[in-house]
Amino acid sequence: MGSQRFRAAFERFVEKWRDYRAALADLREIEAMEPDTVAAVAAGCGLSVAELREVVADGSSATSLMARMMKAYGLDPEGLRARDPLTTRDIEVLCSRCVTKGHCRRELDAGTAADHADGFCPNAHTFERMVDAKAG
Repeated sequence: MGSQRFRAAFERFVEKWRDYRAALADLREIEAMEPDTVAAVAAGCGLSVAELREVVADGSSATSLMARMMKAYGLDPEGLRARDPLTTRDIEVLCSRCVTKGHCRRELDAGTAADHADGFCPNAHTFERMVDAKAG
């Protein structure tokens, strides 16, 4: 049992390390751009420059958790991205700013995320409305 816990902890560490390195590379890319270009990219995404940097800094981790949470609700993240990119962007921004990512990850790993999300997920109500709209 101890080796399984060690392996799970190690895999989480490796995942976080990869996310950190990817975010760092993305931030360096943004920092290398001209300020006007960064502003145009941010505006094209419907974000301020500060929001763009924030989303990029935590993007891959938040995007991964967002997709997993949507699937926990029985929703299709790629389908939503194609149908409603503005809602997807809003969900991603909230996920990137979320301070309960560890709690989210633990609930997702345990298979209990959708049942408990209203207690920690800033997008829970949005996901619940999507499920209701899908059913109705």
